[in-house]
Amino acid sequence: MGMKLLTRHEEHVLLTILHLEDNAYLVTIKEYLEDHTSKELSFGTLYVLLKRLEKMGYIRHQVGEATSKRGGKAIKYYSVTKAGVRALEKTREVQDSMWKEFSRLAIKAGRAHES
Repeated sequence: MGMKLLTRHEEHVLLTILHLEDNAYLVTIKEYLEDHTSKELSFGTLYVLLKRLEKMGYIRHQVGEATSKRGGKAIKYYSVTKAGVRALEKTREVQDSMWKEFSRLAIKAGRAHES
């Protein structure tokens, strides 16, 4: 049995962390996702996704310095692991396979419904 495919949300979070590079923490991840998907995401939902991806070994976090700006709390910065990159590649491979010839098939399906 092969690798479990990512959910769409997991895929989006991993891609977001890659795009944000060294600036991927809870707030920036949430903002990037909302800007690029036009959908609101609660911090709680995002936190659960991050914990799940970390448990799966697809991301890891590093704790930054505590600052007075954050009330003495440190920020968790996230990065994608090699396993996370492989999971994204596998997901992309499956999607590309499923979308192959979409235009031709959609036109054909549209003609079938015209009859």
